[in-house]
Amino acid sequence: MLARVRVLAPPLALLLAALAASPAVAQEEGEIVLEVPQEEAVARRVLAAPQVQKAMAYIDRSDEETVREWLSICNALGPSGDEIYRARHLWKLLRMYGLENVHIDDQRNVIGIRRGTGGGPTVVLNAHHDNSAIWPKDQPVEAFVADGRVWCPGAGDDLMGVTQVLTILRAMNAGQIQTRGDVWFVFLTGEEPLNDNASRGAELFVLSNYPHNIDWRKGDIMVQLHGGGGAGVSVGSIEVRHRSQLRVFVPVDRSEWDRHAVDALGPIITRISREVRDPRAASSERTAADRPKDLVMLNMAVVQAGNTLNQTVTEASVRFNMHALKEADLWRVHNQIMAIAKEECAKLGCTYHYSINSKNGLEGGIPGFDAVNSAAARMAVAASNVLYGTTGAVNPVGGCGDCVRAYRNGMPAFSLRGRVVDHGDGRVDRDGRSQSLDSEVRRKTRNHDPTTSAPVDAVWAAAKHGLLFAVSYAGLADTKAAARSQE
Repeated sequence: MLARVRVLAPPLALLLAALAASPAVAQEEGEIVLEVPQEEAVARRVLAAPQVQKAMAYIDRSDEETVREWLSICNALGPSGDEIYRARHLWKLLRMYGLENVHIDDQRNVIGIRRGTGGGPTVVLNAHHDNSAIWPKDQPVEAFVADGRVWCPGAGDDLMGVTQVLTILRAMNAGQIQTRGDVWFVFLTGEEPLNDNASRGAELFVLSNYPHNIDWRKGDIMVQLHGGGGAGVSVGSIEVRHRSQLRVFVPVDRSEWDRHAVDALGPIITRISREVRDPRAASSERTAADRPKDLVMLNMAVVQAGNTLNQTVTEASVRFNMHALKEADLWRVHNQIMAIAKEECAKLGCTYHYSINSKNGLEGGIPGFDAVNSAAARMAVAASNVLYGTTGAVNPVGGCGDCVRAYRNGMPAFSLRGRVVDHGDGRVDRDGRSQSLDSEVRRKTRNHDPTTSAPVDAVWAAAKHGLLFAVSYAGLADTKAAARSQE
């Protein structure tokens, strides 16, 4: 199936020596670098344990099994809002891999638990298994591998993350790893829709389990895999997010050849793009911790109008997705949009209505929880440092949609970050260039296209990162074996 052969990873001592001689991966501007010597010591002891070494070696030789599993997940199509086929497929896999209490809930989330021996925090490893609803779930999908990539709807968003979570589970089983805390394996639904419908699966999961089954006050944490890994953690679910809609109307007695709502909306969108969208949001400042504090990220996500031929379009609309560190800055942008709409409609003879559909975020985070410097964030940074010689960083702004919804309902949720590519034969690409979408099969793809693709080599770094984090944070039950391996 694959055109290359992976070999077993080099011994731990050689790996660590090579990493020590390698330059650390460059950090994005403004990320917070944590000094985590104690956590690194724990991660090194865990990594040296025979059962963890066995699990890591399993990941290095699991190409065929992992890709087959990835393709099977693609083919069990799960469009957002209609994910039951994929949910049943994942339920079967979790049962086959020996988890307890495997079930599908009312939002078609799939949940399974790998019990610990007790005495450690719970780690919830998760990914969302829905993809954009390009066609119904009954439409056949024939996922395939070409140019070292998996091709199918949602291959990278977030079926790669689903595959990474399952790879961690198979590796823990292969290494016969026993943790002190429970490790949950969870696949969430409904992440893709716009407006307040987004991430309903994450919301139900948190409402069903916090605080009686999982509780951040006891150290429990949700960590999402979303493709990237090997260079720290994103904790930016504390941003405030608004999704709004501007609707423009024209008089109903206009001729079908006269100016209509699309003509009125066009100049408004042009002015918003020129006057409201902030150039400071570009490139590296987009996820920087020290970016301008009044910066608002603005995306005009959907433009809609009439779809009937030879009929006047009397209403057209544009939806906005925006987020900022402070809610007051969002209201400032809302006022700018309304002022532009008022001015343009005065010229063009239209009327408008502007509505704020939802507020999806939590300004200031969860009271009492330090997202940037929590024990979980520190261990996630330490795991990437130990594995890949990074200077581990916390991204306090970037995050995932499910993380935002979890935060909103009181439960912290992080996502692993980084563009490290682990080729499995001792070669590590720290800048992620090999993840480029340049492909002989199709050179232009997007996460939500039928022809989307994701590179196979991008799986392993986050799988190893997630494995080492989960075992180090939940606690390796056989600590004596880990200590002996360091002697």
